[in-house]
Amino acid sequence: MGSGGSKSASYNYKLTYFNARGRGEVARLCFAVAGVKYEDIRIEQADWPALKPKTPLGFLPVLNINGNELTQKLVIDRFLAGQFGLLGSSDLERSKIDEVMTTISDFTVDLSGTFFIQEEDAKATAVKNILDTKLPAMMAYIEKTMNENKTQSGYVVGGKLSVADLTVFNCLETLTNVSPTALDEYTRIRDLNTKIGIISSIAKYVASRPKTPI
Repeated sequence: MGSGGSKSASYNYKLTYFNARGRGEVARLCFAVAGVKYEDIRIEQADWPALKPKTPLGFLPVLNINGNELTQKLVIDRFLAGQFGLLGSSDLERSKIDEVMTTISDFTVDLSGTFFIQEEDAKATAVKNILDTKLPAMMAYIEKTMNENKTQSGYVVGGKLSVADLTVFNCLETLTNVSPTALDEYTRIRDLNTKIGIISSIAKYVASRPKTPI
């Protein structure tokens, strides 16, 4: 498992994001796995207009490290993964992890967007379109990546837990909230999801965090 090193131990972390999993959750999972303390600042929608002009680019998440701010979800996730030993064991693994993070994040954004569609028929149509046209390719990509992992560790990339696994885990949670049976025919990916979910630090965090739809 990842662990916070001496550098990260000297950092004071503050993560600001909405009171949702969304684009802030992989960072929170990194903190949970590493066992590193941070301030989890959850913003309610009513408070966002006042905060927005004070953020670097007008959106969240924002990670504050000893007064220095990082924004952009993937930048934050990569930074924390590097700090906590969740970024693979070689340059090739790091590049593959980066590929997985980018690919899965694009799919998760599409999926999460369906939660904001108010009209039920339109929402159902959007969900069906994603499940029919985008999900099979995404599942095939994850399975292919795991099959090509020479360590056959059961993780997505390399022989140990990485931020790629946490990115997939977060995506699959959103997916199964949208469609509880979506993983039924994907045994290996379902097993990966279980493997990550029973890690004690992750299970403890998931059980204690606020319950949100996305």
